Amino acid sequence: MDKDNGFGRMAFNKQMMRERLPHAIYYRWKNAIRNEADLDRETADAIAHAMKEWALEMGATHYCHWFQPLNGRTAKKHDAFLDRTEKYDTIHRFSGKELVRGESDGSSFPSGGMRSTFEARGYTYWDATANSFIIDRILYIPTIFVSFNGEKLDKKGPLLESMKLLSQYGSQVVNLFEKEEYTYRMKPKVGLEQEFFLVDEAHFNARSDLKSIGRTLIGADAPKGQEMGDHYLGGIPRRVMDFYEDVNRKLWDLGIFAKTEHNEVAPGQFEIVALYENVNIAVDYNQLIMSILKETAREHGMVCLLHEKPFSGVNGSGKHNNYSLTTNYGKNVFDPGDNPAENLTFLLFTAAMIEAVDDYAPLLRIASSGPSNDNRLGGLEAPPSIISMFLGSEIEEILKDIAHEEYHADIRLPKAFKINSLGYAPTDGSDRNRTSPFAFTGNKFEFRMVGSSISGADANIVINTALGHSLRKIADALVPLADDAEALSEKARELIAEIVLKHERILYNKDNYSQAWVEEAKRRGLPNFASYFDALESYKRPELMRIFDEYGVLSETEVAALYEIGIESVANHYSLETRALLTMLTKDVEPAVIREIKDLSEVAGRIENAALNRRIETFNLLLEELLLRHDALKASYEEAMALAGYEQAAYFQHEILPAFGHIRKICDELESMISRENWRIPTYEDIFTKLV
Repeated sequence: MDKDNGFGRMAFNKQMMRERLPHAIYYRWKNAIRNEADLDRETADAIAHAMKEWALEMGATHYCHWFQPLNGRTAKKHDAFLDRTEKYDTIHRFSGKELVRGESDGSSFPSGGMRSTFEARGYTYWDATANSFIIDRILYIPTIFVSFNGEKLDKKGPLLESMKLLSQYGSQVVNLFEKEEYTYRMKPKVGLEQEFFLVDEAHFNARSDLKSIGRTLIGADAPKGQEMGDHYLGGIPRRVMDFYEDVNRKLWDLGIFAKTEHNEVAPGQFEIVALYENVNIAVDYNQLIMSILKETAREHGMVCLLHEKPFSGVNGSGKHNNYSLTTNYGKNVFDPGDNPAENLTFLLFTAAMIEAVDDYAPLLRIASSGPSNDNRLGGLEAPPSIISMFLGSEIEEILKDIAHEEYHADIRLPKAFKINSLGYAPTDGSDRNRTSPFAFTGNKFEFRMVGSSISGADANIVINTALGHSLRKIADALVPLADDAEALSEKARELIAEIVLKHERILYNKDNYSQAWVEEAKRRGLPNFASYFDALESYKRPELMRIFDEYGVLSETEVAALYEIGIESVANHYSLETRALLTMLTKDVEPAVIREIKDLSEVAGRIENAALNRRIETFNLLLEELLLRHDALKASYEEAMALAGYEQAAYFQHEILPAFGHIRKICDELESMISRENWRIPTYEDIFTKLV
């Protein structure tokens, strides 16, 4: 914490612990998180006391164990530091036991059947690697959440286990080739780019679809959308600049390095990016950022929409997951260096990532998504549901040269070019491919499929586990050759060749949005799950799920629970969307049509106008069709609600969801014809132009 500028003043971070804890206690904590040793009670009590004293000085009155249940959100309950003695005197208490473990209701959060309603006990355990922090006079303690029997009921527990796995086998591989420093720990470093929309609060409150589900179920195209490309990286509106200023102030206090902010492509769409952190910290911070965005927007008379596709016809929002992997001394194994063709560490880790992404693509599809992200994937800026990898021409050529005997790399680096007054400008080794779901971008991989509202934990659990599994196989093959440098190098290149030959189907450097790629991917045998619901069946494939149980990341029971939770989320999501649409038809759309017909009919009764009569007839026909589809949707909804589990989710996905498009087409045509006086739902034009 920088005392002079207040950065991180509300975070009980490493520097604060160093200042407030006795050296011996601080060393024991550091040793515990470095070597995964157990914290003894004396150490826990000392840390708890220092944390309490600091929190009280900063104005905190309560503490909470902050956790991330399987619904992808966050949860907490507040407990006061205030207590009483045996003589009923007031006292502030916070023990090591209270720091390390808390208790919460384990049955009221999604558990996929692991907890029954009557089995209420659940426990939260301190994540000693994460910073505690204060918001609104509450000390937040990041924790994992487990059931009475130890089943993982959250996303952080599996994430920490996957990090442990990756560190173990990644370190073995690195130490075979990097002799100057010894690697005892590796950490995935993740930077999450958060996209979002801002809308005026009055417009939000006037649309029941936005209020209920965060996206518009109807809405004709605005006269001007994003066609001119004038919003992307353009001038940020004053109102939004004030909003960003307050967001940055809050993040500053928490010690979160907010690096970049700008307009995104769609009108009313923006982005904020935090600097890289250890992946569990990055996920914590992203959850805080999403919460702060929503809270601060309200303070400025706006609403922050995190839904992946709030508006049809313009770009949706993602959460791009930038992933690198570093040793304890700071070496990024995905940095190709000056001579990538000879950098065996880089080539092995890159090959391992290729294998991981190809073998476990269905799980990445699930982990990056949810029903709401289905509206975004494959549209405009978002990658399609088919997962491929872009490596850039230089790296791909090097790997092909290793893999194919008759292949000779053709590496054509961009020519240097002159910029006025600067001489020759530095250039990159390859271009970027924004249409690729999983792209190498110089010294990291960018996974672009993650939805804006989705927890960043899920995708990284899959990446860590799959990559760790691949690295274990590489380590098993190479460690016996550790003392023979020549044989080690030869075997490493042999492994790289084998992996590339087996998995090069996943490599694609062209336009992933094109129909040509859909056809080519099918020829290559790559999976293409059009919906999250369809992808969920992959949870039932033992050859995919085995790695989670094998490495202790998720048990078979926990995986089965994730499947049940996914199925339930599909049914709940589309049930809510259906009710929202039925409500809008009854209370907004149909009354607007009737008012318009009434007004036109009054005029038609006074004058002879064939065109006007045709217009009235058009309205009548559209209204009749809308009423019929309305009744059919209501009947289908009642049928769906009589079902349960998989059958209910399948009915919503395959029978009810297609009806949305037909109804929307009618509503949007009506909106384009009805007067502003009678169409009282805020339009896309209203929403897109309000913030400017």
